[in-house]
Amino acid sequence: MRRRYSVHGNTAARGGLRLLRAVVRWRPWHSARPTLAACAIATVAMGVFGAGGLDRLSLSGAVPSGSPAVRDAAVLGKRYGVSAPDLVLLLSATSDVRSPEVAAAGRAVEEDVRRTPGVGAVSSYWSTHGPGLISRDGRSALVTADLTGDEVLGSKTAQRLVATLGEHRGPVTIRPTGPAWIRAESLEDNRADLLRAELISAPACALILLFVFRSLVAALLPVVSALVATAGTLAFMRLLSSAMAVSVYSSNIATALGLGLAVDYGILVVARFREEAATGATPQEAIGRSVRTAGRAVVVSASIVLSSLSALLLFPFVFLRSAAWAAIAVVVFSAAASVIVVPALLALLGGNVDRLDLFARLRGPSASGPEGSPALRRVTLAVTRRPAVAVLAATCVLAAMSLPAWHVALGPTDVDNLPPHARGRTTAVMIRQGFASAPERELIVGLRKGTPREDVEGYARAVSALPQTAAVRTFTGQYRDGTKTEAPGPSDAPPDSPGGPVLIVTSRSPSGTAESAALVRRLRTLPAHGRVLVAGEAAEAVDARSAIRRALPWCCGLVAAATFVLMALFTRSLLVPFKAVAVAVASLAATLGFLVYVFQDGHLRGVVGDFHVAGHLSDTTTVFLLATAYALSVDYEVFIVARVKEEYLASGDNTSAVVAGMRKTGRLVTAASLVFATAMAGPATSQVTSLKLTGSGLALAVLVDAVVVRGALVPGLMTLAGKANWWLPGAWGRRRQARGGARGDATA
Repeated sequence: MRRRYSVHGNTAARGGLRLLRAVVRWRPWHSARPTLAACAIATVAMGVFGAGGLDRLSLSGAVPSGSPAVRDAAVLGKRYGVSAPDLVLLLSATSDVRSPEVAAAGRAVEEDVRRTPGVGAVSSYWSTHGPGLISRDGRSALVTADLTGDEVLGSKTAQRLVATLGEHRGPVTIRPTGPAWIRAESLEDNRADLLRAELISAPACALILLFVFRSLVAALLPVVSALVATAGTLAFMRLLSSAMAVSVYSSNIATALGLGLAVDYGILVVARFREEAATGATPQEAIGRSVRTAGRAVVVSASIVLSSLSALLLFPFVFLRSAAWAAIAVVVFSAAASVIVVPALLALLGGNVDRLDLFARLRGPSASGPEGSPALRRVTLAVTRRPAVAVLAATCVLAAMSLPAWHVALGPTDVDNLPPHARGRTTAVMIRQGFASAPERELIVGLRKGTPREDVEGYARAVSALPQTAAVRTFTGQYRDGTKTEAPGPSDAPPDSPGGPVLIVTSRSPSGTAESAALVRRLRTLPAHGRVLVAGEAAEAVDARSAIRRALPWCCGLVAAATFVLMALFTRSLLVPFKAVAVAVASLAATLGFLVYVFQDGHLRGVVGDFHVAGHLSDTTTVFLLATAYALSVDYEVFIVARVKEEYLASGDNTSAVVAGMRKTGRLVTAASLVFATAMAGPATSQVTSLKLTGSGLALAVLVDAVVVRGALVPGLMTLAGKANWWLPGAWGRRRQARGGARGDATA
């Protein structure tokens, strides 16, 4: 006799389950046509609205909001009139830039920049003769400009100005860089990456689903769910950009996650519908049971993923917070589409969901049916016969993969993150190599107004004597190794600066290194006449690292606690949630080891594609990646444990429940991981290093999790634990026994 399925057992993520109960009472599949028509209109409207918001995205995000470096930079810009330029133009010639012909062309370019609407202060070598504005060989010089307005207006001004100037002006060649131009270029690259992701990932995912479901109609249902989720997320991001800065790379991440998660959730619902229909249930009955079981697993899984991603909001970074909000929106829309849109489509199609098997002749008759995969059954039987061997082997594989993680190093994301062909990057590299003082190595130091000249000179000498300092420039002159080397020039800060004396300190090392961090700390603690303001990329890197160290323990604790509580409520067990957290951490360590081996140490560049090896991993990107990988690992855990528990409640035998659960869900988890890895092809093939890191890392994480963790480690551990998997202490356990374990608490 068929069990009655209840949505009241194993209460987890109560808000999501209330929504699921509302869907069950509403039964949108009973009015499929109006439901689908409303969803189609909403999807088109959200897609159009969301696509129009890509120009409003921000390039900022790697610097913690409200950090000392950010506050000091704001004060230096407002009170001292000193800030890093928004646009930098590199003017190169075949002869010396001080020659009359080249100098005249340089001054003409400077004047054109000054007359452009939206441009504030402008300076160049020809107007200031600053030694930092001319290259070592004397054949290149810089024109810098501060742009008015916000980041969006600044990038548009930079685009218009660069287009007006052209690439050549008489004897000089003009090359742009700087934050405003880099943002403009990043937006264009972002659009290209989004288009490539849609053209590559969506068809490839549909092809994988076609082999899994053996029907073109069934394969397209999860893809439709993904389109709804992606459109909704892009619309949400546009609304979010009106309230806060949203990282330009969040759209890429949202598109890839939307395709991967929505398809994963859709797979569960469609597969369960086909399984129920194969037992003789009518389409309406099969849909109802699918929503109550697979839909419930989707809601609980989405709740756990949301709890993991919400912890990223603890980090004071625009990138992490905007990416977290984008991922949260993806999860919400994906879960909603899987329990509303997919059931409505199934109701409309009915028995036609199994039509159009395009590869039947090539593949031959499939041995896999509603009872699952015989191949996975054989693998699981082998694991359950020797669970200790399987656990040991899987643990050794994960441990070996995690070894490189022991020397992980985190650092800032700089201009080298951009594609090699980006003009902003190539120009910045030329400045770094050809000029004595590269902008990313300069720190702006502000002293209190009224500081005596002799104190300024003494502070400059002390700073220049530090082993991490290459040179110091201020209105009293230039200093190296504790001695004054040059008299003050026309480009040095005047003694009557609005806010006080300003020093330009050049570090011997790039930002993100231990040497530059030590220099920042010494600048902030050296005795001076009042408080010292320190701004620059090195100061931002120090503050970013400190912010991550402060927030990381809270984030990890919150995620682990939320996972344990939600899994405990869902499974009514204490051992299963503990195992889920431990296994996810082991999988995470393996993923981190891969990231270090490839992106920090520079191996396998021929496999993942060329990228810049900085000697460290991007700090904010790595934090987001690991949080997402953890959420996905627990996501797959819910899919499997839900079915294993259902089988255990039906049979009372733990080993047979593990075998049956793995046989019925293992094929789906494998397909879901393949689909998600394919969805990551867009970011993984990007020429932006941080996106390549995210795509490659998440693709490997889900594949390792599906093969090693779910294929061997999880079934081995559940077999070894036996009935202890479902143990509850004291009154909780007695209450569960009183309610009747096999009463029909089916979960997925």
